[in-house]
Amino acid sequence: MLRAQDAIVAGSMPEDYMPGLKGILESAQKQSPTMILNAIQVAEQEANLVSADSVLYPHIGAGGSYGVSSESVGVGGENGASGSSATSTSKALSYSINAGMPLFQWGAVWNQTRIAKLQLLIQHRSYAEAYRSLVLSLRDGYLALVMKKIGLRNAKANLTLMQNEYALALDQLKSGMISNGAIIGPKLIAEDTQLSYDRSLDEYAHSKRVLAQLAGLKDIAEADVAADVPTPTYSPATADALLGGFLRDGAKSTYQAASLEMTIKQQQLTYRIAQVTQLPKFSISAGYGLTNSTSISLAAPSPGAAAVPAAIAQEAVSSLNYGVSASWDIFDGFAANAAIRSARQQKRYYQRQLQTYLETSEEQAQDYRRQLDFSYRTLKLAETRRELAQSAVDQANADHQYGAMPQSAVDNANYALYVSEYGRASARIDFFSRWSAYVSLLGVDPALTALPAKYVRAFH
Repeated sequence: MLRAQDAIVAGSMPEDYMPGLKGILESAQKQSPTMILNAIQVAEQEANLVSADSVLYPHIGAGGSYGVSSESVGVGGENGASGSSATSTSKALSYSINAGMPLFQWGAVWNQTRIAKLQLLIQHRSYAEAYRSLVLSLRDGYLALVMKKIGLRNAKANLTLMQNEYALALDQLKSGMISNGAIIGPKLIAEDTQLSYDRSLDEYAHSKRVLAQLAGLKDIAEADVAADVPTPTYSPATADALLGGFLRDGAKSTYQAASLEMTIKQQQLTYRIAQVTQLPKFSISAGYGLTNSTSISLAAPSPGAAAVPAAIAQEAVSSLNYGVSASWDIFDGFAANAAIRSARQQKRYYQRQLQTYLETSEEQAQDYRRQLDFSYRTLKLAETRRELAQSAVDQANADHQYGAMPQSAVDNANYALYVSEYGRASARIDFFSRWSAYVSLLGVDPALTALPAKYVRAFH
């Protein structure tokens, strides 16, 4: 569900104007290598939480054994007569089952599981923060790609102009209007312009591949890259309202602040665990065992007679045990005291880090707000320059129709229009980038609503 702050910025983001970017953002959350790595870390912490919670439940174990032993005793005969032997065989089957769990450890076991839960929630916030940063990078990368595409168009137009100039010089050379030395300049300029265009083309293709890799895509279709940057809408009142809410909450609504607050809670729990390290700890255990054994003894027979059983014994023994055990670490070489002091200092460290982050974020938000106005003013100036360039093109076309201006002058005017459009696109991109960074810093970026609820759920 959208919050009120999210609703008032909806429709103002770059992807709302350029559908190609929206598709890239939607794919990136699941396919981006960055998000895949963060998802793996979340899964790891989920497994760690299960492991930490296991101490709250009884640990049950079972065992068994089966054994056979045989003994033989030889008896020699008198005066060289053959002797005899006596044998005995024993068989035993035993099995047991045991269970045990902590009974009372002054809350240390429960606090350890809470630390693990907090770590999972911190990893959730890290996932959300990674996506927030990824969205900013994808927007900036896409806008830079659009800028390169516009620059490529301008480079192509400039190349056409220079090639036309070179062709004109060749015609003049053929007609004897210029010397052989005069053709070198136009030729070098045309070759330099061709080189510049080839380099721009390669840089554009490279930037598109890099953006695709960042988003986890195989490729980005050319049709998904906008050919121009639409005019952004801007409401200073909306920007002020967002800033007011951010300053009122003290920047505590951001993912970084939430992570630091939970880290502080972890240190509080670590401190409590350290405090009870040297107190007696109690556990309960119970076990049951059963052993069945059979012994057969064969008496030594007379010479030539068969052995006969002398004794057969069967025995079954069962055992049941249960009880409470206690352990008390009376002296540990001051390790517990050191752990207490360490936890206390760690808590102070993260409290200071949180305070610094909040102060820095508030100042940064106010600076972003001021820069928005500067960027928008720059944009309006660029719009004016583009309108003037368009007027110059219209005038050049009109003069050309009346024969008062050559086609080359019209081409130059059109190229000047391209240059002004490039400047306007640059100004629009600068504004979009600053606006995106602004709403992202304030924690009201609409793109973040695509995250599953578990990554932004509050800790209780």
